[in-house]
Amino acid sequence: MKNVKKSKKHVAMLTLLALVICTMFCTNTAKAETSTETKEPISCTVNGVERTLTWSNDGGIYFKNGDSKSIRLIADSSPFLSIKFDAYGTCWAYKKELSDEDENKYEYVLRWWNYDILPDLYLFKVIPKITSEGYYEYVKDIESLILDSDNNFIIGYKTFSGKEYAIPTLEDMKKILSTDDYLEYPQPRPLKDSTPTPSPTTPAATPNNSTPSVPTVSPVVTPPTTNTPAVTPKTTVAPKVSVKKKAGYNCLSLGSKITSKYKLTKGKLTWKGSSKSKKYSGIKSAAFIKKSGNLVFMTKKGKVYTLSPKGKKKCIVKKKAKKLILKNKFAVKVKVGKKFINIANK
Repeated sequence: MKNVKKSKKHVAMLTLLALVICTMFCTNTAKAETSTETKEPISCTVNGVERTLTWSNDGGIYFKNGDSKSIRLIADSSPFLSIKFDAYGTCWAYKKELSDEDENKYEYVLRWWNYDILPDLYLFKVIPKITSEGYYEYVKDIESLILDSDNNFIIGYKTFSGKEYAIPTLEDMKKILSTDDYLEYPQPRPLKDSTPTPSPTTPAATPNNSTPSVPTVSPVVTPPTTNTPAVTPKTTVAPKVSVKKKAGYNCLSLGSKITSKYKLTKGKLTWKGSSKSKKYSGIKSAAFIKKSGNLVFMTKKGKVYTLSPKGKKKCIVKKKAKKLILKNKFAVKVKVGKKFINIANK
C-alpha cells in the first residue's frame, strides 16, 4: 500500500512539473510572437522640440511632444512588426493584418500618423494607390522598411515584388487628407526617383554628440538667358468613374471601359465582372462603391456584403441593416438600426 501511495505521489508531482514547464514555454512563445522590433524608446527632434515613442508595461505605445502630456497612440503594439519616425517626425507603424478580401491570407500594411497634421486624431493612415484597373487600393505588400544611411529615419519601403518606393511627403499627406476623390491622391513614387528634401528634423542629441559645423553658403550664379522655347508638360487626366444603365444592367465604367455590372430583379442579383459572374437570391438592394469598385448589396434578412471586382465576397454588416444610402448613384452609407455606417472606403 505504501508503495502504491508513493507511486501516486510521484506521478502527481511529475504531472504538476510538466504543466509548469508547458506554461512557461507557452508564455515565452507568446511573448516572442507578439514582440515588436524594439522596446527601446525612439526619439527625434522637430523644430528644436524632442518627440518620443515609449513602450509601456501593458504593451501600449505612448507619444510625447516636448513637455506636453503623453498620448496613448497605440493601445496594443503586439501586431506591429516595427514602429519608427521619419525625418519629419511622422510615426510609421508596420503591421501584419488579415486580408479584407481573403480571411485566410495576411497583408503587410504600412501606416502613418503625424502630430502636426493630426494632433487630435490618433488614427494611423494607409498609403493609397490606384490599381491597374483604376480602382482604389492601399499599399499592403510591404516586405521591409528602408532607413537612411545613418539608420535613423524611414525613407522608403520595399514590396514583395522587389520594388522600392519613397514614403509620402508632408505635402502628399495633406493632399490625402484634403480630398475624398481617390483619383486625386498622390501615387507611390520609386525611391530612386525621389528628390531629397532638406529635413527640419534631426535625431535627438546625446551628451557625446558634437555641435554640427555651420554649412558654407556658395554664391548663386545666374545662368545666361537663352531663347529656348518653354516646354509645356503633358497633363494626365484620370478617367471618370460612373454608373450607367445598359441592356438592363447597372454598369460601372472607368472612362469608356465597363469594369463590372449587375442587375437586381425580384430579389435576384446577377453580377458580372471581367472574368467571373455571381448570382444571389433574397437581395433587397445593391449599388457600387466609387473608391473600390466593389458592389455592396443588402439581403432581406438585414445582412450587408461587398463583392470585389475580382468576385470575392465579404460580410460587413451581420444584422439589422435597413437601407443603403446613395450619393450620385454610389453607395456611401448603410443604415443599421438607428445608426449610419460609412461604407465609402469599403
